[in-house]
Amino acid sequence: MPRVYTDVTAQDFSQAFAEAKNRYVLVDVRTEEEYLEGHIPGAVHIPFDEMGQRYKELEHQQGENILLICRSGRRSVVAAHTLAEKGFPHLFNLKGGMLKWDGPVER
Repeated sequence: MPRVYTDVTAQDFSQAFAEAKNRYVLVDVRTEEEYLEGHIPGAVHIPFDEMGQRYKELEHQQGENILLICRSGRRSVVAAHTLAEKGFPHLFNLKGGMLKWDGPVER
């Protein structure tokens, strides 16, 4: 599988988030239960197993930087491939996922 995304560490993204969070569209692909336990403020919730059907919710942001988030960084990689197949060019993966995130969390 060719690489269609760029890994971003939690530390690097935390700095970018503090400076200008509007530079990224945040998409949390975890389950609803995981999302409700705590997510990065402003993250849109589209569960991993629904991405193939719900990607159209992001079409108006297709040219923007999209950061995909899951618990550990694995489901978000698969979601990145799904979005790449649909023509999304600027995809980023939160490396290590929420397990590595120590920034603000919203419940």
